[in-house]
Amino acid sequence: MIKFEHLTLSQRIAETIASQIVEGKLNPGERLIENELSDLFGTSRSPIREALYILESQGIVERIPRKGVLVKNYSKKEVFDLYYVVYNLTEIALKKGMETYTEEQLKALYDLIKKMEETIESREMKNCFLLIEQLHMKLFELPDNKVLEDLYQRVNMRWTTFRYLSLSHPDSLKRSIQEYKEIVISLEQKDFTRIPPILEKKKSRALSVLEKLVAE
Repeated sequence: MIKFEHLTLSQRIAETIASQIVEGKLNPGERLIENELSDLFGTSRSPIREALYILESQGIVERIPRKGVLVKNYSKKEVFDLYYVVYNLTEIALKKGMETYTEEQLKALYDLIKKMEETIESREMKNCFLLIEQLHMKLFELPDNKVLEDLYQRVNMRWTTFRYLSLSHPDSLKRSIQEYKEIVISLEQKDFTRIPPILEKKKSRALSVLEKLVAE
């Protein structure tokens, strides 16, 4: 039985289910049954139902008549559309952020990259992935634009599943860390022209992996 504090119980349950999907413990098309989840989390069906609605609103699960709630099975087009949106938003955030970032924010980015490099050396892949999550969110904090942050947060949860798959190999993580490092150096040097090609390279590499894993 998984235990939680009472604060935002349904959100905590939703986050745990989302993590299980990201880590491949729950597969696309797999049915999520309220009674089973209620037993697993040791709670009534009400917060479970609410958690599933949260996940549905985030595009992580889907509700299908006569089948119930299933882990969403994305098509190739949906995945490519998702990456198009995320990377275009990232480019906007970096372009605006280059004009507004503080030295404190820049130092925080370098600190995260250093930690990421250390986790790769010790082969702590899951921790490295979590640090990448933190770093990408911090990129969206640079412009001090709450609309951009909100847009990214809305698509981030569904993007996380595919990012985890595309970075599951240590060599992919190493390349990704190096590219993030190049992005931060470009920010520091106020050279935006170097950033779009780096983002395009990251996106293309990820999609070349994912197109083999998703349905047409």
